[in-house]
Amino acid sequence: MVVDDVVLFIDGQPAASTVVIERKVVEWSCAVPVNATAQLVVDGVLLEPFLRPGEAIWRWRWQAPAVAGEYEAHITIQSSTERTEWREVVRVVPSLLDAQRYTRLLADLAQLIPTLVHALRSGRQPAGDVAPGRSDVAALLALLTGSATARLIAALERLTRRQANRRLLLDRPRELGEWRERPDPSRWRITPDAMPLSETRWPDRIQPLVPRHDPSERCLQVVAALLDQVIGAAQWLLLAELPADKRMSLITVVGRLRAIRSRIVVSAPASMSPTSWQPRTRDERIVQAYRRLFRRRLGVGWASDLLSIPVREVARLYEVWCTAQVALSLIQFPGWHIVEQSLVSEDFHLHIEHQYPLLVLVNADGAMVKLRYQPRYAPDSQPFCSLDDRVRIPDIALEITPTRAEPCLILLDAKYRHEAGELPAGALDEGYSYLAGIGDWSGQRVVKALALLFPADNVPKTYSSGLTVLPLLPGESVVFLHTWLEAQLRGVLEDQ
Repeated sequence: MVVDDVVLFIDGQPAASTVVIERKVVEWSCAVPVNATAQLVVDGVLLEPFLRPGEAIWRWRWQAPAVAGEYEAHITIQSSTERTEWREVVRVVPSLLDAQRYTRLLADLAQLIPTLVHALRSGRQPAGDVAPGRSDVAALLALLTGSATARLIAALERLTRRQANRRLLLDRPRELGEWRERPDPSRWRITPDAMPLSETRWPDRIQPLVPRHDPSERCLQVVAALLDQVIGAAQWLLLAELPADKRMSLITVVGRLRAIRSRIVVSAPASMSPTSWQPRTRDERIVQAYRRLFRRRLGVGWASDLLSIPVREVARLYEVWCTAQVALSLIQFPGWHIVEQSLVSEDFHLHIEHQYPLLVLVNADGAMVKLRYQPRYAPDSQPFCSLDDRVRIPDIALEITPTRAEPCLILLDAKYRHEAGELPAGALDEGYSYLAGIGDWSGQRVVKALALLFPADNVPKTYSSGLTVLPLLPGESVVFLHTWLEAQLRGVLEDQ
């Protein structure tokens, strides 16, 4: 059972909106009814509670791990008549500075979504009545804290209590010694080549029967995908300035949704698109109606793999943010139009993929630019290759094919680390390895310009080698990036 009024706090603040610095000792707390007991497990470790005289607040002390990331807290409240469970995720960050930057990165990516999609769709907003370049925060907040979401949660509670259709299938033969615990004899078959173990009646090889989800069971797959999207959208929303009462309501909703999601195990990836699913019951029709309503309120969003980037990978999040800013700059250049893009999928979610160009643009002269994220330039790749036996993987590449010159590259590499507003020498050395280490089949170098992007607020610095150190901060102006890209692209085309 999960109830509305169970909320976990960290140092007096709701856990869902709290960021904890690594190794810090914090206090968890939760109001527990009289004549009930509570148990709190954080990251798989059972914490020892302590109570203050005369209080109904249970408290636990916890030292955050030295490894940044997301950690799950699971509280169970048990009384003589009912059992309540609640799950929450706490974010542990390596330093206060990183926590601030992580929050700014997430907030800036959220604001960038509608602007980027509006530009990709040539001025047409793909979903909802959201004005170009703006996200309808109020409509999404009203949906998540309103009666529609309450009806969805009630329907999901009923659906997840329904036993999923399963069938037992024979798995591969396995040695009995591979099992940590001896399996239930009713759940395995003896293989034809099995031999009895000495002094026992057990065979040395068995073929276990394992439960498999019935492929026709699509409802839970739909529910899992929907919950992942709704929880992700709510996490973005918690980064915005919200009224205190609405924030608390949203935190409660997120907790209930996470508790439901933790109980769902699906055989197919939750991100799959269940287009063939047709609702059969009233609860399933509620899910389908909410999916449509949620899409109209949400408009567009980032794909789930980007939403789940943990704090410890803030450098990767910075790379994604830089890539999105480069894409937006290219789209806004006059005289260029998009002929192909893989940023926005049919479900209106933005993806940053390695396999395909994010953008392909052409101008009136027939010149072409392909924007790629982390392309691999190996010794045998074409038309650009590594000039030694190493594989070169810059973060962002503009592959340029002029009309009257040989193809060439403009590269950008995101360097999250810095020292007092300056890049360390090692980062500069990596940049020079791209300038000198990537060429064409004849051995000629093809990198015309390289920018190293890092989070600082000073001015760009360009060296005669063709390398530019370009500060880029989330939440601040990106005019330096836009100006540099436009100048480099114009220079390449004028030199042909």
